[in-house]
Amino acid sequence: MIDTFTELVGHTLRLQPDAFQLLGAGELSAWWGVLIALLAGLSQAIGHGFILFVNRVSPLRFGLSLVVEAVLVVVGFLFWALSTWLVARLGFGVAISPTTVVLALGVAHAPELLAFLGALPYLGVPWLTLLSLWTAVAFVVAMVEVAGLGAWQAFIALLGGWLVMLLLQRRAGQPLMRLGRGLLNRTAGVQLVQDRRALSLLLDADPRARQRR
Repeated sequence: MIDTFTELVGHTLRLQPDAFQLLGAGELSAWWGVLIALLAGLSQAIGHGFILFVNRVSPLRFGLSLVVEAVLVVVGFLFWALSTWLVARLGFGVAISPTTVVLALGVAHAPELLAFLGALPYLGVPWLTLLSLWTAVAFVVAMVEVAGLGAWQAFIALLGGWLVMLLLQRRAGQPLMRLGRGLLNRTAGVQLVQDRRALSLLLDADPRARQRR
């Protein structure tokens, strides 16, 4: 299992087609994609750990909040994968299963395993932007190998799936997003402040001024 994981991640980070040929061979289940997406979400959550620290979340709740945020990232990832599959299926008539797209997009999230470095001063935004582009390129390579799409078709499917996901979030997904934020606040034990200016004020405030639930 460890060998398979390191092989997938290593080949994906180097954008080597060999890793994606395994996806099309049917030797791997979609759970590999979910696992990598979950670990990528955990890495993103660690990068956002500063927010939890400034909100003075207790150590136990800190760890639980990281896990909850990672799970929420996976939920969003699954919506993105399914909407991308829908675009590829309807837009290009590609006979590919949703689980294959989940696997391909999940493995393509391997660069996001380095998202925790986004917490570094001055490096954060450029680094996270680079990782997003890296992930997009990895998915395009994966879909070219697995589904036989052209590079531009794979990119349009990915972008179209992302736009569909955003549309769903702004419409039917609003209750789910509020539920996710509420779950994260409940896990943290405080009403999390995430606005940058508010975080700066909170950081300068007396620790006793914060009330825990």
